[in-house]
Amino acid sequence: MAGIRKDIAKLGGPWSDTMLWYARAVGELRSRQLRDRTSWLYLAAIHGINPQGWIDQNIISPTTPAPNADEQRLMFNQCQHAGWFFLPWHRGYLHAFEAILADWIVSQGGPTTWALPYWNYLNGSDPASRDYPQEFLDSTIPGDNTPNPLANAFRGPAVKLGPQAWINVDISLDAQTTQTVYTSIPGTLGYGGPISGFDQQGNAYGAIESDPHNFVHVMVGGNVPPSPTGWMYDPDFAGLDPIFWVHHCNIDRLWAAWMTGGGNSQETSRPWLNGPFPRQFAMPDAQQNISIFTPEDTLPGAALAPVYDNLIDGTGITPTVGIAMATTPTGRGTSTLVGANDEVLQVTASPVTARVKLAAAPTAALAAAAPAAAERLYLNVEGVRGNSPSGVLSVRVVAPGIPDAEINETLVFFGLGKASSTDGSHAGNGLSSTVEITDKVAAMQARAGAAIQELEVSLVQPEGASSEITVDRISIYRLRVR
Repeated sequence: MAGIRKDIAKLGGPWSDTMLWYARAVGELRSRQLRDRTSWLYLAAIHGINPQGWIDQNIISPTTPAPNADEQRLMFNQCQHAGWFFLPWHRGYLHAFEAILADWIVSQGGPTTWALPYWNYLNGSDPASRDYPQEFLDSTIPGDNTPNPLANAFRGPAVKLGPQAWINVDISLDAQTTQTVYTSIPGTLGYGGPISGFDQQGNAYGAIESDPHNFVHVMVGGNVPPSPTGWMYDPDFAGLDPIFWVHHCNIDRLWAAWMTGGGNSQETSRPWLNGPFPRQFAMPDAQQNISIFTPEDTLPGAALAPVYDNLIDGTGITPTVGIAMATTPTGRGTSTLVGANDEVLQVTASPVTARVKLAAAPTAALAAAAPAAAERLYLNVEGVRGNSPSGVLSVRVVAPGIPDAEINETLVFFGLGKASSTDGSHAGNGLSSTVEITDKVAAMQARAGAAIQELEVSLVQPEGASSEITVDRISIYRLRVR
């Protein structure tokens, strides 16, 4: 019997029955070998694995028995990022993980309704929501005083999400409250990302993946030189951290809530519903069988759709009564490139600036910008490459000659190293990130009293950044909504 996923903070903890069983089950899965399809290592490798990196960190040894090469090609390194399959793939992944844990829990006399809990870190009514749940910090399990499997992970020094010395920004619900269309068109931002194939690291993030998903990954992983980054900072290690699963459970809940919001348009085209081909999404079950699933299987009412106790608290969404999922395309239009710089930028911990001339200056339509406005403006940081597993760029945008008006954003490129690599299936095209700047450019334009002809965009990495990041292009796109 499938259980109901619940908020960790409302389970009566710390160390509620749900979390005690989670810790015990994680400990059991850790005792299994990599080649066991229900093992902790195998499940983490489905998301991503760097064999030599795992050896270097003593996660496995050079002689650890592993699945054969064909199975590894099918099952390992599947995670979908920076594309429109990000949300459905992770939903299927969570379902498989949860089912394997629940099967063992029931076999040990645990509750038949056990379900994976979620970390509701954006619950504005809970001042402690951003704190790491205590169960991931305690070195031992209360009662039996045995080592705590939930704390057995390599993380950064923080114990709370939010601004840190190296990333001075907070997580937000902006994706929930500003994005009404799932799939983005070129140069713009959508909730779930742009059209993509089977891409472990695609080209451009959707809004929900950018924030809060990417931010939470790097905040937990940490980037405080000279210390190495933690597991959550790298997609090849992230699934090894037990906190990964409750983080992604909340991301999945945010998507579930978004689909109940009136006016939001979930992607339901056949290419999305069917998923990629020829490589498809594959997961193991508790009996070690492998099955294929599609995004269609993850939608409300389908086999892999979860049930949550609450889709309101910490989601930014008030569900519309009687609507399970809005599917009517709304807000779609055409995008046009209106400006771009003409040189590759090398970005370090010292700011570098590019000038972007606007071939078609923003129009008066921006002056009354609102979510339903007919014209929107987007800043794109494109072709971002680097050697670090993930990267952080602070962005500052000003209009020359207009004082006291600037745009400040922080962009997180989770999986930067893999997206920049030309090894294996990676093309090395890097990543792109998009932010909407409509309202802020409209304010600049109002202050100037004239159309803006040029923007200056400055980029900088956090202090102490260990390697250079290159940026192919900074562009401005205009979206005209039909």
